[in-house]
Amino acid sequence: MKKIFLRMMKYALIAVVFFALLILVLWLYPLAEPLTQKSSDHSYIIKGVNIVDAEADTVLHNQFVYIKGDRIERIASDAFTPDDANMVQVEGTGKYLIPGLWDMHSHLAFQIAPQVIMPLHIAHGVTNIRDMQGIVNINEERRQWRQDILAEKLLGPRLIGFADEIVGANYDEQDVVEVVNRTAADPNTFIKIYSGILSERYFALAKEANARGVVFAGHYPNAINPIDASNAGQRSFEHAHLFIKHANPLADQNREYYRALYSDEEVDASDRPSVVAMLEGFDEEQFNELVDVMVKNETYFCPTHVTRRYEALAYDQDFLDDPNLQYVPPLVAMIWSDDASGMHEYAKPDGMQTYLEDFYTKGLELTGRAHDSGVKVLAGTDSYDPYSFPGISLHQELEELVKAGLTPAEALVSATSEPAVYFGVTADYGRVEAGKVADLLLLSKNPLEDIRNTRTIERLYYNGNQYEKTDLEAMKTYVADNASGIKGWALSVKMFLRLMKDNRH
Repeated sequence: MKKIFLRMMKYALIAVVFFALLILVLWLYPLAEPLTQKSSDHSYIIKGVNIVDAEADTVLHNQFVYIKGDRIERIASDAFTPDDANMVQVEGTGKYLIPGLWDMHSHLAFQIAPQVIMPLHIAHGVTNIRDMQGIVNINEERRQWRQDILAEKLLGPRLIGFADEIVGANYDEQDVVEVVNRTAADPNTFIKIYSGILSERYFALAKEANARGVVFAGHYPNAINPIDASNAGQRSFEHAHLFIKHANPLADQNREYYRALYSDEEVDASDRPSVVAMLEGFDEEQFNELVDVMVKNETYFCPTHVTRRYEALAYDQDFLDDPNLQYVPPLVAMIWSDDASGMHEYAKPDGMQTYLEDFYTKGLELTGRAHDSGVKVLAGTDSYDPYSFPGISLHQELEELVKAGLTPAEALVSATSEPAVYFGVTADYGRVEAGKVADLLLLSKNPLEDIRNTRTIERLYYNGNQYEKTDLEAMKTYVADNASGIKGWALSVKMFLRLMKDNRH
């Protein structure tokens, strides 16, 4: 027996050493060089194109659009030929021109974003994002990325704004005044509110942030009435559970449960109201009250319906076998699979699968009703949450907003002009107009007829350069290559070790 034991120990030691060496090799394996932007001196004239005006829900037919540098120099309904030796003529007859898209709830998430996240955004026409923090602290990287993207050195969407601080949950020990002061030093950043913040610290942060002109946005705090949070100046609420969890007779009991939980008081699972009962007890008056306050305060709503759709379909193997998983590194795919398994187990008790499906559809309904009442809706995806793919899922979210009752034009506004209003950059972004930045998508089909036509991208104009369909496909191939094989495992090891070193969640 002793010999057998010693032999087993020997093999176990060999296995440990082999595994350690494998991890070391993968850690040392070099990352692919990030993609750079094109660099050319060309200007462009798109001839006879149809310009989509989503705000007016109309199309301006047979227009001539002259792009010089990174700006739209001129738009005219009559043919003209600029005196420009570097000009490239592009045939736009029968095609449709829209502004570049925004994802207003995105996550660059990891330090390997330039290899697997950023190119997917650009390949699918997402030229600007609001980044809502990463799994690890990547503030230093994001500031460098932002500079390199603006300098056309790095291919990726512009980081018009990103959350450099999180307050709530396991970040509640931070001094909120110091958090506000750090954020105030960079006008392109904001504070992300997480669900776990308690009222004393939340309202102290709100007071200080309002005094310093610092934006705070994110989850509505579980222990606080969202009406009070809106009145305190929270810029946006994220995720489609907002109205459902507030507008029911059990909402106060639910908030009290979370207040006690986050205060480390003794709680019992029975103290928490049934989620099914909260959904079934929807209260029209409470819903209208919150909607009216959000309209008055101009509190934005970013529902990320693709995440609720995932929860409702976590049992569906066809959904889980999404071919877009080719763009996701193995570690992320494993985490998503584990999350889906957990969601499937959650739905097993009688009635819970029906609840998840009803929660998803009720969320769509309430988004549509809130929008009809004047709540400003932003398109966002929570990308890099399970089955939310960078760039790809923004088009899915637009389809979800149309399911919610928005017209295709209104859905398009939520991903173009409304984000520009949110950030106060309407002079540069949000519409196809002379003088604005030439972030443009040339589509083969009209998105006002069918929102799915935002996917029919033939050319992208970004930072003064033209990307043809072959260029966009090459970006996707680059990401798929990085996410697969030894490269994918090397990325995964680097992500995991960084996560162990600098976890933000």
